[in-house]
Amino acid sequence: MSKKNKKQAKQEPSKQAEKPGLKSKSASVQTPKGLTRLSCIILAAIAFLLYSNTLNHLYVLDDFSIIKDNPMTKKGTDALGDIFSHSYRYGFGSDDGGIYRPLSKAMFAIEWEIAPDDPGFSHLVGVICYAITAALLFITLNKFLKVNVAIPFVITLLYIAHPIHTEVVANIKSRDEILSLLFILLSLLGIHRHIEKKDTLSLILSFVAFFLALLSKESSITYLAVVPVTIWFFTNAPRRLNMIISFGMIGTTMIYLILHYNIIGNIGITNIPVVDNSLLATEDLGKQKATAILIMGHYMKLLLFPHPLSCDYSFNTIPIVESLGDPMFLLAFLIHAALAVYAFMKWKTRSVLVWCIIFYFVTMSLASNLLYLIGTNMAERLLYIPSLAFSVATGWLLAKVMKINMNASYGSFSGMITANGSLLGVAMIFFIPYAYKTYDRNNDWETVKTLFDQDVQTVPNSSHMLFYHANMQTNTDSLKKLTPDVRLETLKRALEELNAALKIYEQFPDAHNQVGKIYFELKNYELATKAYERALELNPKNATYQNNYGTCLFANGKYAEAEKFFVKAIELDKEYNDALCNLGSVYGTLGEINFKQGKAAEANALFEKAIYYFKETARVDPEYENAYIFLVATYKNLGREKEGQPYQTLLNQVQQKKKQKK
Repeated sequence: MSKKNKKQAKQEPSKQAEKPGLKSKSASVQTPKGLTRLSCIILAAIAFLLYSNTLNHLYVLDDFSIIKDNPMTKKGTDALGDIFSHSYRYGFGSDDGGIYRPLSKAMFAIEWEIAPDDPGFSHLVGVICYAITAALLFITLNKFLKVNVAIPFVITLLYIAHPIHTEVVANIKSRDEILSLLFILLSLLGIHRHIEKKDTLSLILSFVAFFLALLSKESSITYLAVVPVTIWFFTNAPRRLNMIISFGMIGTTMIYLILHYNIIGNIGITNIPVVDNSLLATEDLGKQKATAILIMGHYMKLLLFPHPLSCDYSFNTIPIVESLGDPMFLLAFLIHAALAVYAFMKWKTRSVLVWCIIFYFVTMSLASNLLYLIGTNMAERLLYIPSLAFSVATGWLLAKVMKINMNASYGSFSGMITANGSLLGVAMIFFIPYAYKTYDRNNDWETVKTLFDQDVQTVPNSSHMLFYHANMQTNTDSLKKLTPDVRLETLKRALEELNAALKIYEQFPDAHNQVGKIYFELKNYELATKAYERALELNPKNATYQNNYGTCLFANGKYAEAEKFFVKAIELDKEYNDALCNLGSVYGTLGEINFKQGKAAEANALFEKAIYYFKETARVDPEYENAYIFLVATYKNLGREKEGQPYQTLLNQVQQKKKQKK
């Protein structure tokens, strides 16, 4: 045969007959490395381009509590020990209910050290991670399915373009979801290599990758059930080997759970507010589970038709199901019941569609609120991994409908495209609107203002969203830019939204706290005090509320009472910079009072205590300007101006850096 004929033969689809059901574990379709490499590059590039308009976006939502306003993260690599030995939001001043995700937070700390206060850099890293995930997903699907390479290509294309992922990629904090899937894919690839080539090192590395997935996000634990099912469906591994691998994964999980428990003190999220998870609005277990099933129906709808999208679905966006006769509940129940029955009936066929159903149910099990209640009733980010099942099923069904030769193989990318033009053409019917919606939705995530202005219209009955929108309008930076008249109108408008939020759910401590902050801005300390008292009544273990109430007392000249609340805030969060500085201010003010009364010894002792807490503030957050201002002033009060000079220098450096950033 001539070289030309050999080349043509290599690019021609094989004529091997397609076998019924999924017999890919015995198929011999192989993809040349060049074709695999080019497919990975193209898919990664598409993933990157889809989110390229997020690279100049700012911080939004939990980016503040985890990154921008978290002193631990802002310490960079110096804080890695604290990050791995404390809960997720440690340093921010609020109880996160026992969340432990040190790997993603450590990544943010490293990024802060490389590019301080630069959200664009973190967005770039996140999009790159998403692009890498696209390549890994294609490789994983290609190795396990072992079918016509066009099919895993189309599946990956549909997955990376699905708009349901915008919250994960466009929001820096949700890097935990990206890392979780990325390490799970690496783990699967390690398992596949071990099964195919009996490479023990690959198996060990697969356990390591799974452990890193768990350190990224706790919900990666569902991978425990995914592993044996995937091995059984797609490989020739004997049952004994499947069991060995599964037990290895269980051992890895046990190591993680022991670590988690020793650091956090519990397994699972605690102290979940009703405003975050509306299922807690009722103690009726039947109504809770019926509503959870209804919400599963909402998830299914978003997979099929991802519009409109929202960053929030909390209380009372989806009301509690009051009757089992609710038509939307019944529809959701029947759809999911039918899928479960189909999977059970077709289990032995090892069909790809059956695997998709199992994968979806398993990876949604924790997010569904059916097994136990989690920190939210519904969130788009929770579909990030489960949506893979939808993409696989869609791509597989399209291939079946278009009667694509499942066992075809190709020698080049162009050969693959040419031979599967009909499949790729039909896939574009999904891809193009997906891509448009994704790129457009990204724009909403640019700033807190663009996001909340849009989503408060999408979910007007969400108490949380009304709170977010009011909080966004009245943050310190926003108010500074306003004229006195506009500022007053903004504060009044925000109060109206907060009152609307409290009308939906009165037992919302964050909303009461924000009401207190607005009245404090308006210098109405009486109403501010009442609002803070209500917030503390609802959640006395919140360091932020303790600090804010102390601030209100301080403004009223009640320094001794304010001291108690600042001390309590620091007891709840030892790294809470605002509370540390405020406590220092209490001692500094009391020192000045004693000095004026001629009590020099008492005044000096108080000034020394003030210095200690100002230094602690600067230790926690080296860019905290007031810490240096007060240190200089306090040393001056003590008549030790020279000792204050280094802090004046540090203050000048911090202010200069901020000017350069602007």
